[in-house]
Amino acid sequence: RNVKVGPSPSWLVERLESIGIRSINNVVDVTNFVMMETGQPLHAFDFHLLQSGPGADRPCVVVRAAGDGELFTTLDEQERKLDSGMAVIADETRAIALAGVMGGLNSEISDSTRDVLVESAAFSESATRRTSKVLGLRTDASYRFERGTDWNMVEYAGRRAVALILETAGGEMASGVVDATPCPPEPRTVSLRFNKTDELLGQSIDPQTQLNALLALGLELTEGDASSPSATFIIPTNRPDLKREADLIEEVIRLYGINNVTAAPPRGAVGTNEHDAVHDSLSTMRSILVSMGLHEAQGQTLIGRDKAIPFCGSPVALEYPLSSDMDVLRPSLLPGLIDAMELNFHQKADSVALFETGRTFQPAAGDGTDTGPKEMRMLGVAISGAANGGFWEGPDRDRSFDFYDLKGLFEEFMSRWGLPAYQLQRMDNPGNFWVEAAEVRLGKNLLGVIGQLHPVVQKKRDIRKPAFLLELNVDLLIRLANRSQKFKPLPQYPSTSRDVALLVEESVTHDQILDAIRRAKVKILEEVSLFDVFRGGNVPEGRKSLAYTLTYRDPEKTLTDKEVQKAHDRIVESIQAQTDAVIR
Repeated sequence: RNVKVGPSPSWLVERLESIGIRSINNVVDVTNFVMMETGQPLHAFDFHLLQSGPGADRPCVVVRAAGDGELFTTLDEQERKLDSGMAVIADETRAIALAGVMGGLNSEISDSTRDVLVESAAFSESATRRTSKVLGLRTDASYRFERGTDWNMVEYAGRRAVALILETAGGEMASGVVDATPCPPEPRTVSLRFNKTDELLGQSIDPQTQLNALLALGLELTEGDASSPSATFIIPTNRPDLKREADLIEEVIRLYGINNVTAAPPRGAVGTNEHDAVHDSLSTMRSILVSMGLHEAQGQTLIGRDKAIPFCGSPVALEYPLSSDMDVLRPSLLPGLIDAMELNFHQKADSVALFETGRTFQPAAGDGTDTGPKEMRMLGVAISGAANGGFWEGPDRDRSFDFYDLKGLFEEFMSRWGLPAYQLQRMDNPGNFWVEAAEVRLGKNLLGVIGQLHPVVQKKRDIRKPAFLLELNVDLLIRLANRSQKFKPLPQYPSTSRDVALLVEESVTHDQILDAIRRAKVKILEEVSLFDVFRGGNVPEGRKSLAYTLTYRDPEKTLTDKEVQKAHDRIVESIQAQTDAVIR
């Protein structure tokens, strides 16, 4: 939109394209090119569109304050209302450009332009930014003027633009240059206290190192040296960003190397605390659960006795409760999550997937070993409703959450938390709260419980779809987790697999089969996958058929068929010995 000239020499086109300016029909924008090259914005006017005053033989261009309410149409063909806080470039009758922001439509270069007036200037940073912000007009020129330009570059950039115009479009340059600088700005001086750098950085940098860094940037030392407490520098005009001591310190640190700055606690830090690690663990736990699509809930610590009874026969009661709905401390997070599920379904939610971390309270054991109620950190998860509520088509669009959705979330969480070796033990008598449930164990430690909410409780709480719940002991999770990460190289040798179908009693669980396989202690076993469970047909009543795929791999060589078969037979024998399974 500024000075367009052509045809252009190939070297200029190539140079423009190298800095991201595209040429069109071998025509290039000279003023934009010079701005990219030097950092100095320019503007060009059609000389014959500038108006002269009465009796004048040529126009006079000035910089003045805009009038309040003055209307001006910029190059983007938008009429803008100005105020007296804005500067304009004007001829003797009207404004022709917004100073430092954008030119005017009334003096735009066109295909018929023959004489060009090139303007190069340095404008106030604050005034340019105010004009740009008030008018909502952001340009390449305003971006640069707001951050400061080199006033010493003004004349060079103008002459550079004129030289390119003459080289690419021909013509003649009028003699002389009109310079309206009232007086050159005084060189800026900034002092640096060497110890201030050390205070801000938190470590010591040798004064000579600081001095050398600033001298390498072209700053001129006028006072002081490395043996002095401070030094004063003349700032070159091409560094308008260096205005105060902190700017010099920033440059010193940049050249010193940010990687060489050692980490240190902030001022006022009193050191570490044992609860810091717990806080970090809880934060990581929340991040994992959120990344799995769950939403965090926050329940009440106080609940009603009737909601606490299924989890604790004698919950911790308040001596002076405010109401019967909040008269005991919660022994579990699940009552609060059920309340949240009920509320969400009342608000017409199709799907609920929540988790909560918080404290629960169990009464003293009563055997003289406990001095009072036991406080524990727990994690609760609750899901119910549509499993794929965001889908508008497909075979699983109307599928609801089932137990395996919760089990999958649980398995993924335990794997990412660093506890993959847990066991699930089915509860023979889950009580009136669960329709079916299993204890989560790790060795002798009871980590929690997972299961499905009883339909009677579900109906009483007005939860429309089956609800599935999980609760884990956070304190045990934190204490037992192995969070260390180990790199395992990708396998270089192929794997091989064998299938085995087992006929077992109905009471035999998948965990028992896995335990029997582990007892065989086969080092080359890489993976065990259950791919079929079958009942009926030729399978006798009271029994079931389980089909597994066992994958074998040796990280150091290719296995032979004989080696694989030997390992496979060893596993099958272990399963038969532990479960009385019959191989089908």
